[in-house]
Amino acid sequence: MKWNNQSRISFGGDYNPEQWPEEYWFRDMEMLKELKADTLTINVFSWSKIQPAENSWNFDELDRIFDLAEENGMRINLATPTAAQPPWMAKFYPEMQPVDKYGRRRNYGARTQFCPNNRDYRRLSASIAGKLAERYGKRKSLALWHINNEYGTYCYCETCRQEFISWLKEKYKSLENLNDKWYTAFWGHTYHDWDEIQTVSALSELLPGRLGDRDGTTFQAMTIDYHRFMSASINSCLKNEADVIRGITPDIPITTNIWGITPWIDLFEQGEIIDVASWDSYPSNTEHWSGSSFRHDIVRSIKKGENFIIMEQTPSQQNWQDFNAQKRPGVMRLLSYQTVAHGSEGLLFFQVRQGRGACEKYHAALIPHADRLDTRMGRELKELGGELEKLGDTLLGARVKTDAALVMNWDNWWSVNYSSGPSIDLNYFDILLEYYRVLNSLNISVDIVRPGDDLQGYKMVVAPLLNMVRMSEKENLESYVAAGGYLITTYFSGIVDENDQVYMGGYPGALRNLTGIWVEEVDALYRDQTNQIETGGEKYDCGLICEVIHLEGAEAIACFREDYYAGMPAVTENSFGKGKVLYLGTQPDREYLKYILDDYGAAAGIDRIVEPQDDLEVTVRVKEGKQYLFLLNHSDKLKKVDPRGSWTNILTGEKLQGDLSIAGKDVLILES
Repeated sequence: MKWNNQSRISFGGDYNPEQWPEEYWFRDMEMLKELKADTLTINVFSWSKIQPAENSWNFDELDRIFDLAEENGMRINLATPTAAQPPWMAKFYPEMQPVDKYGRRRNYGARTQFCPNNRDYRRLSASIAGKLAERYGKRKSLALWHINNEYGTYCYCETCRQEFISWLKEKYKSLENLNDKWYTAFWGHTYHDWDEIQTVSALSELLPGRLGDRDGTTFQAMTIDYHRFMSASINSCLKNEADVIRGITPDIPITTNIWGITPWIDLFEQGEIIDVASWDSYPSNTEHWSGSSFRHDIVRSIKKGENFIIMEQTPSQQNWQDFNAQKRPGVMRLLSYQTVAHGSEGLLFFQVRQGRGACEKYHAALIPHADRLDTRMGRELKELGGELEKLGDTLLGARVKTDAALVMNWDNWWSVNYSSGPSIDLNYFDILLEYYRVLNSLNISVDIVRPGDDLQGYKMVVAPLLNMVRMSEKENLESYVAAGGYLITTYFSGIVDENDQVYMGGYPGALRNLTGIWVEEVDALYRDQTNQIETGGEKYDCGLICEVIHLEGAEAIACFREDYYAGMPAVTENSFGKGKVLYLGTQPDREYLKYILDDYGAAAGIDRIVEPQDDLEVTVRVKEGKQYLFLLNHSDKLKKVDPRGSWTNILTGEKLQGDLSIAGKDVLILES
């Protein structure tokens, strides 16, 4: 990971001194030093102050903030404040405001409320990015460019319609080709003029709420293309600013802080624009801890395994959930080290000083409303800051060790989640998270990859719900298995091409030869319905989907016990070249998933330093011939662990071998 002037895991957060009288700033610096903080993100929402009118600029306050931070030894992540445009822009350029899927243009308000294809927005955002780069680009304290903030707004305005048509012309070349790929003969939608094409909104093809908590659509190919177009438009906004900044400060790396992991933006494409990946991690207190791990691994993987930054997290409460519970003692430290275990080299918080007004005033901060650090959270933050200072550069550049990969891409997210059948409970991200959770519980670390990526270095590849498969991806998967790889895939895979059109000849379509099966029927179970599978005399529950499978070279390793497909294959294995393919024709319970993924991981030769335990998270990072073993106890109870080999606790220097004890909500980081 490239990050300017870094000598330790960075610690600090979003700093918004423009919201405070200047006398507070000096106290902030003293308290930040007490916390051992070294990095600040500034200028995230200051556009209106810097540019009060189109041809008026005022950098005086930002100059003073920069000077003060530098004088106190802080490294600076300088944001372009383009996520919150000034009110005058909405007044003079009303078409800059986005139109929602119901055809309503937004008034000025909130943030990230801009049309990503508006030319005036592009021009003005590039202008301020250039002004900032020219003014601050040579500052020695400048560590990183932070472009915009939490991209993600879709728009359905006339400008976007025209740009969508241009995008389609470039992609399809002719209306005849577009009509074929969109399957417009259905419901008489054949287009005869490019200008007949609309944005894909609730006023055209979207069906709001049709799929439970998700929108449906009448034309999947058209809707997926609109997602591709809008994702590319948002990423183009990022590139628009990045190109200007790189032209002035080519040696300062660029990031943008990812807003969760959502279906709105293809992050793999975003990863090609930025130098360093970063994201804002705000897990719910009620969510299983593996959900955060999964998202950390996604963010790490968009830069092909390079380490990343936590740009925002909260020390305790956040204010955007229904119930904003406090983080329990030890949890802030535990979750911070969880990010490091998955490759983070920056632990930054939102925000430095807790706000006095507006909608985030009850969001926790490094400096609370009480304006003191002799609190439970203050003590925990000081402990963490001290430990990070002690670690120094030990972990910088150490990469997460992975033997397996989990396949994920945005095309499949859109394809599965917009599918009208077989079940509204078929949620792509949720199923991937379930597989990830089991792999994580088995101490099998993964990279997140696309089906067309190079897979040859992985001992095992897991590809649930791989519904959309291009021919090039089919060939890539076949090459991987033929060379000796172990592939696991599932129901609802291989069925459609990149235009969401079904491969003819029988399911699983593009994967039929690889899996050695034919799926005659796909049965969707109701929420209160289950079936069972049986293998080796053991019985396991299953549900959601049950496929009626015929063997075409594969072997059945588990069969259904109930309904009209009782006795028929539920899970199959096929030998293909030097490798094997496991196919799960149903969604089994977690117990079976653990059994089969553990078995396949062992067969693939995946080694483990530590045997799995419930609520014990284990990862390994490697650097210059050394291994760094992370042991995170997410439970409240003491755990005994016996890692293979001899180790040194890098926080205490203690030499360790054999049985180790980890207190509840505690962490061990060991070096070998």
